Amino acid sequence: MKANTLKAGLLAIVASTALLTASVYAEQQTGCQESGYHMKSDRMGHHEGMKKMFRGLDLTDEQRTEIKTLMKAQKESMRDSRPTSDERQTHKAEMLALITADSFDESQVKLLMQKKHEKRQDKAVGMLKVQNEIYKLLTPEQQVQFKENFENARSRNERKGDR
Repeated sequence: MKANTLKAGLLAIVASTALLTASVYAEQQTGCQESGYHMKSDRMGHHEGMKKMFRGLDLTDEQRTEIKTLMKAQKESMRDSRPTSDERQTHKAEMLALITADSFDESQVKLLMQKKHEKRQDKAVGMLKVQNEIYKLLTPEQQVQFKENFENARSRNERKGDR
């Protein structure tokens, strides 16, 4: 009988750890959705979406060069702001400590989530800033077309959400 109790206890610990890990992961993903990013593959889709925004604008070679320069600078900026391996390991260790602690410290979890969300938010702000700079490079006619492309993309995304 004691062997079954021990197995049941171990199973409960493993299950609760899996549930806590899933909830922490879900919180991280929720933070991503609020800032506009979902997963790595979706981030690539975001850049693809930006390319779609410029379709039909008949950009000049000078505009294309300027846009590429701005995008390259943004990419380098984002690369420089990435967490180092040590920072990622520290974050992982902090999360593990919170998950495996005898008493759950909700305020500490919220603090860690808030820091992560702020970093994502800073990246999103940087990207929008670059998009604004690109928009300013466009002629008035191109700006009108850009707005139409943006509205069309938004309505497509809304329809995707209805599925």
